[in-house]
Amino acid sequence: MRKEGPAMGMDLDRFAALASAYGGDVSRWPPADREVAAALMARDPGATAELLAIESELDGVLDAWRTPPAGAALREAILAAAPARRAAAAWRTWVWRTGLGAGLVAAGAAGLMAGVVVSGAVAPAGEADVIAAAVTGYEGLDLDSTGLEGV
Repeated sequence: MRKEGPAMGMDLDRFAALASAYGGDVSRWPPADREVAAALMARDPGATAELLAIESELDGVLDAWRTPPAGAALREAILAAAPARRAAAAWRTWVWRTGLGAGLVAAGAAGLMAGVVVSGAVAPAGEADVIAAAVTGYEGLDLDSTGLEGV
């Protein structure tokens, strides 16, 4: 069995098989075979050019071919064979929509209640307490001069 590669070269049969498989443009061939093919094209330009010309003509025909559009009969047959869409039960839709709305209302109410509870626990009770909490960092401030002593 004969091995082919850069050291062994390439014969016309292998060149023809590669041209048939990958086309008339050698740049589309596997990288390992391009260099060996170039050496054969330099040795026998007439035979290799003829093989590449035949395959290039086929490449041109294949590149120009376009898929024809599907006809109306085929479209109708595909749609007829497709499974029918299942209609959702009306009660499921109603439960989903009302459940979603009820859930949003419950979440809003829970958030409101949590805000009321937390704000009552952290907010000072009176106006004087608010001012006193705000000015605790100031030394020498006299609360009597503000007029809020009796409040």
